[in-house]
Amino acid sequence: MKIPLKLQNLMIGRFFIYFLILLACVYPAFVGAESIHLEEYDISRYPKVELKLRAGKGVSLDQEILTVSEQKENRSRRVGPLKIHRPEGTRPVHIYLITQMTNSFDHNVQATEILKTIVERADSADRFSFIFFTDDVFFSKDDLSKSDALKEAKVPGGKSNRNTSANLDYVFQKISPRLKETDYILTLFYDQDLIPSNEAQNGEYTPNIPINVLSFPSNGGKFLAKRYGGTFYSLNSPDFRTQVFGDLDYFRKEPWSLVYESPFQDEWQFQGTGNLEVELETKNSRRLSFSYDLPFRTRLLVFLLHPSIFLPSFTFLLILTLVALIVVLKKGKKQNPEGTVSPEERLHTIEFEQDAYRKMYGNQYQLVYSEEDRIETERAAPVALKEFDQGESYEKATLVFKEGRNPGKQYSLARAETNIGNSDLCDLVLYEQSVSKNHARIRKVRNRYILYDLVSESGTFLNGKKILRPRILYDFDEIGIGKALLVFRGK
Repeated sequence: MKIPLKLQNLMIGRFFIYFLILLACVYPAFVGAESIHLEEYDISRYPKVELKLRAGKGVSLDQEILTVSEQKENRSRRVGPLKIHRPEGTRPVHIYLITQMTNSFDHNVQATEILKTIVERADSADRFSFIFFTDDVFFSKDDLSKSDALKEAKVPGGKSNRNTSANLDYVFQKISPRLKETDYILTLFYDQDLIPSNEAQNGEYTPNIPINVLSFPSNGGKFLAKRYGGTFYSLNSPDFRTQVFGDLDYFRKEPWSLVYESPFQDEWQFQGTGNLEVELETKNSRRLSFSYDLPFRTRLLVFLLHPSIFLPSFTFLLILTLVALIVVLKKGKKQNPEGTVSPEERLHTIEFEQDAYRKMYGNQYQLVYSEEDRIETERAAPVALKEFDQGESYEKATLVFKEGRNPGKQYSLARAETNIGNSDLCDLVLYEQSVSKNHARIRKVRNRYILYDLVSESGTFLNGKKILRPRILYDFDEIGIGKALLVFRGK
């Protein structure tokens, strides 16, 4: 019974090998995107969508007939014109070198020489990760610079490899979470009897990243490379180094850029999800499928910018703005703001204020003396037109606290009228008992700044003298209100 069982096992093994050979030849006809891979996509400028595509060495996407369609909620639409170009230049690459350790000294020396040559030929900005494996042994040296990789590119000796398939399963199980679409993977092993596991055949090693294989010719190695859209390099070939370096240099080039506008840009509402499925197909029936989700903010912006929403809203806001502008202009004309009144009206305003001060103070003269400071005060006539014309004009003015609670503090006289007092309704508030609620006022009339005392109890002082009529202010004039001493600075 032992002989028939051995024959039966031998027949099963041969049948499985023949099946892999047939599958390796037939499978690429059904795998859609073995020579086109999506590295990344950009929807930040939606409805414009940009795809970064990496094609095989012999594929020029600008010469290919490409068809792109999007699907949303069981509705599929073909995309309009496509813009395809390839930017000039190269980019840094993270190179993963997965190497099998063996009990053969010659194989380990050859593998070390291959790794060092790859690192030496790489660009200075490239990064490297070494993964060494054998039966029950796995260790890695991750994310190395070129100088560090040259020091670490040494393949240590290992045991005999009796289960390469399971070892590869474990390797990719450990590294696949950190792999990116822009990474270059080269797997170097010496097992000529490799039979890919179910995980390898089902595409569980990497989602969309090619796996390149460098080994002795074997059906398992060729199948693994084709299954993951990579290239098989034979160690028996005299120019396999040239092939690897050429493909790596091509991989380092910038990817193709494909830009199109989404056909669903006019159909976004507040409800529903933002999921869209994209399918790219070439004339050779190669297919690449992926999906993306539009953020709610993008969907809301697209909805608001739709002509049926944006134009009525913009028109309404424009009309509302014009109405508000007209109302403001009418109110401004009624209030006669600074700079819009004629000189005759200004003169009339000054005469009106003079009449008001005559009623408050009268026309007689008197002397008032302060017992403490012995400051002589006098009453004079209101501001004369001649005095007004001779006064200095300033575009801007500032009050600087010289004495009081906040020495050095500045207050800008930016308004046409500035009221000073201890009331919260005043523009400049001085919290002192000797200061009246509405103590004094500074008005700007034709770029002249005029100081008024608003019949305060303690009075308003200008350069040590109590004012009994409006006085024109000059640069460095000192204004005394209560215990505060303010310096007028004109510019």
